[in-house]
Parts: sequence; structure tokens; C-alpha cells
Amino acid sequence: MTALSLKETLETVVSGHHLTEIQAEHFLNEVLSGNVSEITLSSFLTAMKMKGETHEELSGFVRGMRNHAVKPSTQFDFDFIDTCGTGGDGKGSLNVSTLSALTLASLGIPVAKHGNRSVSSLSGSSDVLASLGYSLEKTPDQSVDEFLKKGFVFLFAPAWHPAMKYAGPVRKDLGFRTFFNLIGPLSNPFQPTHQIVGVYHKSLTSPICEILRGLGSKKAVVCHSRDGLDEFSIFSPTDFTYFNGQTTEEHIFDPQSLRLSEDEGDPRSVFSDSKEGSIALFRSVLSGEKPSAGLSMVALNAGVALFLFGKVSKIEEGYQVAKDAILSKKVHQFARETLNLT
Repeated sequence: MTALSLKETLETVVSGHHLTEIQAEHFLNEVLSGNVSEITLSSFLTAMKMKGETHEELSGFVRGMRNHAVKPSTQFDFDFIDTCGTGGDGKGSLNVSTLSALTLASLGIPVAKHGNRSVSSLSGSSDVLASLGYSLEKTPDQSVDEFLKKGFVFLFAPAWHPAMKYAGPVRKDLGFRTFFNLIGPLSNPFQPTHQIVGVYHKSLTSPICEILRGLGSKKAVVCHSRDGLDEFSIFSPTDFTYFNGQTTEEHIFDPQSLRLSEDEGDPRSVFSDSKEGSIALFRSVLSGEKPSAGLSMVALNAGVALFLFGKVSKIEEGYQVAKDAILSKKVHQFARETLNLT
């Protein structure tokens, strides 16, 4: 892409017109090759934010991200899952997706958890795992080996997407959500067969699910709860788009079907106003000491994954399986003995 075509691409989005999937992919290829100036990228991201991204543009951006990601040294011949969300809901909840991932791995479902440091949340996946003693300093080969041996690995985004160094400073300076927030969860370098993605707005569930379908996912769920969470909520219904391997369906999950006790509905075990508090809630759920709203939230989201993976016939059944695994300390034992988490 020449300097002239870069300018033309910028003019297209500034004027409110959409790019084709190929144009979007090519533009991000140039960004991640270091060929786009910071002022051009800043203008492009701002214009994209103002006009809104199309399904085709997001698909192209994801392909551009995947083009520049570090590739694993082997192909995986088995099904596995990722539970990475977009973040950005601003609710200050404990890190549900990481606890759900650990729960699934303890139940024998391979998980390649893609994530980063906290940007909009109090405690990102890497923040909480590092606080438990998980090493983020792994080579790609070490990550592959850990995944194959233990059935769980955390893929620290900066290590797998080094070309993002060309976009990082601009994203930080802009300070608002851009399409990078949306494509991050879709850019897992291991390319999981199954995926659950929480998004920060209901309008995103269908297009993100269609992108996953187009990228080759066997099954996928993309969700947003009506109380504003980028995951399934125990407090309000959750809207979700479900790709079952053949068709894409729109559904609503009502948490009243879980029949939670009063203690399990107390939001104080889900939300915190500090990083330390969020990590403490994480540890409390992981310990499996007693039922709580935080534990139920994790069990619900893990239950959705069990349903997606075909281990149960209903989300409610998956919720109970996951809840039992946490309360029996199966998840804590897996974290301590298999992953050496403290």
C-alpha cells in the first residue's frame, strides 16, 4: 500500500464511507509493519470511532492482526476454548473470564486464554494471574508445551502480538475505545475452535459472532448482559448470539432459572472499587470456601462454556457442574497443583 493509497484510505473513513474487508486488512498490515505515522493512525482511529465499524472492516482488521501475530510451533488436532472478552464495561467486577477458564481446565476442557494487562478494568487477566504467581515470561514454545501438558495456558497478548508496538502509543494517547478493543479477543494466536466473547454493547453480539463464524470457529457465543456486563450476569438477563456450528441464533438467558439463594445474589462479592479488592474477590472464589454471588457468576459463565463445548445440554446444567467443581475445591486444586498458583 503506497503513501497515496494510505491517504485515500484515510479520506474514505474521514468522509464517513466504509472500507472493504481487503482494504481494512491491508491498512492494518501497514500499521503493524510500522508504515503508518502516528498522526495518520490517530486520525484513522478517530474517524473509525465516529462512523462506526462494519462487519467487513472488523473482519479485515482481525485478519491483519492474525497476519502479524507470532505463530505457534504446532497445529492443535483437538478442540479447545478461549473465554476472552473485550472489557470496557466499566463495572469493576472480579475477573470472571479467568476464573471460568480455570474452572473449565480443571474439568478437562483445554483452554488457551488470550489476554492482556488491565486497560479499562481493575484487574486484567495477566494482572490477576501474575498476582497468583503465574509467569508471563514464556517463550512461544514454552507456551505450547504448557498447553499440551496441562490443558491450560495464558497467552500474554504483548508477547504474541509484538507488532502492536506501532499502535500502542496512539491508543494510549487517544484514551478511548477503538476497534482494537473489539479485535483483541478475536486474535488468539492459537485460533481456538470454540470461543466465548463478552462485549461492551448488545449491538456487537451478532457481528462479532458472525466474524468468529467466518474465521472458522466451530461454535461461538457472544454476550452482553442487560446490567451492562461483558459476560453472563446473575443479576439481569443476558442477550447472546450463539453459533451452533450451522446456524446463528439470538437468545436471552434469564438468571432466575438458576434459583439463587439470597447470599448468592449479594453483589459485594462481585464488584470492587480497587485492584487489590478485585484480586481478593478472585482469591475468595478460587478457594471455594462458600457459595457467593461471585462464585455463581463464575459458575454461570463456565456453565455456558460447558454448554458450548457440548458437555451439557443446558446452561443451567453446566452452571451446576461448574459450581460443584469450585465448591469441591477441584478448581483450587488444579490451580495449585497443576499451574503452581499460590
